[in-house]
This record gives sequence, C-alpha cells and structure tokens, in this order.
Amino acid sequence: MLIGCETMANQQNESQIGVRVPQRLRELIKEYLALDTHKNESEFVRDAIREKIHRDAPGLFEQVFKEHEAGQ
Repeated sequence: MLIGCETMANQQNESQIGVRVPQRLRELIKEYLALDTHKNESEFVRDAIREKIHRDAPGLFEQVFKEHEAGQ
C-alpha cells in the first residue's frame, strides 16, 4: 500500500510516505473501510497516524496544530 496520491494543488503542503503492510492487514483495512466513513486507504492511514500521535503525545499534537493554525 502506498500512501499519498494527492492532487497537484495539495502536493505543495504535503509529502508522501511509502509503507509496506502484510497482505492480511491490508485486507483487514479494506474490510474496515467498507464499514467506515473513510473515503480510501490514504485517508484512513492519515487519520490513524493523527489518532496515534494525539493519544501518545497529546502535548505535541496540540502544539503542532496550534502552530499550523497560526501560520494560516
């Protein structure tokens, strides 16, 4: 699974991460997506990464998003 197929307009503020997962995990993700509201695997993975950082490092998560909002 490759993460990050985005439009040209979004590519300026985004970077791409390639990740390999076991086939069974990818099948599980696809099964979950059929039950979930995520549009695709990339959206699911981005959300999972955000949730992981928010859960394990909430201070860092808040700091990064405050800085991002201030810069806009």
